Amino acid sequence: MKNRLILAVFTFILVSCSQQKSTNWPQYLGPDRNASISDAGILREWPETGPEKAWEFPLGRGFGGAAVYNGEVFVLDRIQGESDVLRCIDLETGAEKWNYSYKAEGELPYPGSRAVPVVDENYVWCVGPHGHFHCIDKKTQQAVWSHNLLTDYGGELDTWGFSVSPIVTGDLVIVAPQGEKAGVVAYNKLSGEVVWESRRLTGYRFHVSPVLGNYGGIEQVIMTSSCVKGDGFTTDEVVAFEVKTGKELWRYEGFDSFACIAPPVAVDDTHLLLTSCAYKDKYEPVTILLEVNTDGETFDFNELFRNEEAGCKMHPPVVLNQHIYLNNNRRVNEMVCLNWQGERCWPEKSAPGFELGSIIMIDGMIINQNGKNGDLHLINSNPDSYNEVGKASFFTMKNAQAWSPMAYANGKLLARDNEKLVCVQLKEI
Repeated sequence: MKNRLILAVFTFILVSCSQQKSTNWPQYLGPDRNASISDAGILREWPETGPEKAWEFPLGRGFGGAAVYNGEVFVLDRIQGESDVLRCIDLETGAEKWNYSYKAEGELPYPGSRAVPVVDENYVWCVGPHGHFHCIDKKTQQAVWSHNLLTDYGGELDTWGFSVSPIVTGDLVIVAPQGEKAGVVAYNKLSGEVVWESRRLTGYRFHVSPVLGNYGGIEQVIMTSSCVKGDGFTTDEVVAFEVKTGKELWRYEGFDSFACIAPPVAVDDTHLLLTSCAYKDKYEPVTILLEVNTDGETFDFNELFRNEEAGCKMHPPVVLNQHIYLNNNRRVNEMVCLNWQGERCWPEKSAPGFELGSIIMIDGMIINQNGKNGDLHLINSNPDSYNEVGKASFFTMKNAQAWSPMAYANGKLLARDNEKLVCVQLKEI
């Protein structure tokens, strides 16, 4: 009887955790920051007309994706040249519940927000394209604290501005200003006080966000820094800092990327996946799978493969059962499946290309958004062949630049282009 009770409690905990993950998408790339989620119960094929659209919400130009927490959608919008606006939208109805705006004058060559907020039960943290970093109380709908990453940490504002999406873990919110004074910074998430600052990164400020990993039993934040193409002075690096203290744990120098946007993928506690389309001073692709070995606090790397024929420019791959699914954005624009040895599983040109659109995996099914027209494609994660089982069109803007990361929560997919956010029903009602 006692064993059955323990089993029941354990099962309840597992189910509760699973349901919580499929209910919320609280940050960039989802609950585990790997663009994947399971136990969601979505439709495994779509009718000819595609899944039902639940609602759409008009947005200004931009590339910032949505986060979802407890039935509320959070997206950073922008009034061009004037201000950033954090919008809270009801997941079921698409109605705006509230918004918080702050002055952010000036404009970048490609206007709009870039980053995804991170949300918990009480607060939202977001980074605007000009470096404004806010913690906003959901109850009062006002800022608890704010910083400016450009003012605080220096450096030049790149053409695309700040594209960094923050991470919340424990009592910390972690962000990567990539400035002259510090590369990665951890704040107390409630007070906004600095807890630790890393050294300056070796490269320059670019558009990649940090991720969390756990290697050797140590929770660590992993960040990529890109070198300047052909200058001979800056160097790229992939570097990890201990989450609690900011202590530097390891550094990998073999990536050779001068403009990395797709963050690393911490596949598990022994593997790290890197990808880019800016490799060795040319706009060429590369994907690298590293085995991370640990001996106490000493780390070293075994390169399992280096594929110089396939790489993602903007969004990281998704991984399932030692197969890697990615949008190859150079040479041949096509979706690619690689095995654990870095070999192609699908014949070349057998799958379509999706430009700079994002890719996510739900219940082992892949949803790919075409970055040029916004179309959504449902694809079986089949390493034997490309197998599309659904397609839907919800966007009509010419050259939509649908480059934002998608989100999924509570049966609904959220995708955007440069004029609106669309919510799509992926479960039978």
